[in-house]
Amino acid sequence: MDGLLLTRRERLRGYSEKTALVLAPSLVLALVVLALGGWVDAVVVTAVAGLTAFALGSTVRTRVGAAVIGLLLAAAIIGFLLAASWVISHPIQRGD
Repeated sequence: MDGLLLTRRERLRGYSEKTALVLAPSLVLALVVLALGGWVDAVVVTAVAGLTAFALGSTVRTRVGAAVIGLLLAAAIIGFLLAASWVISHPIQRGD
């Protein structure tokens, strides 16, 4: 279905469902990070996921695609957090 004949309410509902499906796994990740005591990391995860979800909510065609993109986004954020923590804990030059 191309959505050409959908009403404004139906388009808004579809957009909000897809945006929520993209955002949900990252919000769960942010809650886990917040429970572990990293409130700054939780804010960063929420901000990145929120901006990405608003951008991808309108481009994803199906709800299944939105859920898959949401899981991939959460995995990418986890990878970024792991890489950033490794870089912080292994500086290039040691301070003597």
